[in-house]
Amino acid sequence: MRVLGIETSGARGGIALCLDGRVLGSRLFEKGMVHGREIAPSLKALLDELGLAPGAIDLVACDIGPGSYTGLRVGLAAAKGLCLALGKPIAGVASLDALAEAALGRAPVLCPALDAKWEQIYGAVYVDGRRSTDYLAEKPAAFAARVPKDAYVFGDALGAYGELFRDHSTGPRELWDPRPETVALLGARAWEAGVRHDPATLVPLYLRPTEAEIKFGKASKE
Repeated sequence: MRVLGIETSGARGGIALCLDGRVLGSRLFEKGMVHGREIAPSLKALLDELGLAPGAIDLVACDIGPGSYTGLRVGLAAAKGLCLALGKPIAGVASLDALAEAALGRAPVLCPALDAKWEQIYGAVYVDGRRSTDYLAEKPAAFAARVPKDAYVFGDALGAYGELFRDHSTGPRELWDPRPETVALLGARAWEAGVRHDPATLVPLYLRPTEAEIKFGKASKE
């Protein structure tokens, strides 16, 4: 099965095409939230390089978050468009799951932690490769308090809140961003396990209201 992975949850997105767990090729976008202009040309270049037509894609796996709201919308819209145009299925993959998968083997207890802005952290705890908490959006101190002492913490939240995790083992920057090939791998794994997502109803995993919703809510109370 050829699986296209689309990752747009973070500052630097990318795409990857995998076949039965093997990476055929990938493209990382330029930094600076330029996902919208990078997805289509990057996909064309990758398919041309591999000598494949778009119809050779069997499954589209897309990071659904949590992460950048704009990035998630752009990536998911592109993934849905491809699926509808090609008549292919879609698989949604959580960014925290992708981060944890890439760090397997570093420690028994893993804790990906993303800077959610607005003084919050997106995160979860994984024990022996399985998620043991909900996907969380919490104040940094509250999140740090729930992280087990033996957890291996990694993700871009360390850039802003690293002091809160000074007593933990922490991961390098290479583990801070989800990778498109990992999104493809987890998408294929979910599909093979019988998980099915509908392109018409699959939505981003925001974990909290959008900025527009918060502003509208405030305005409606005034």
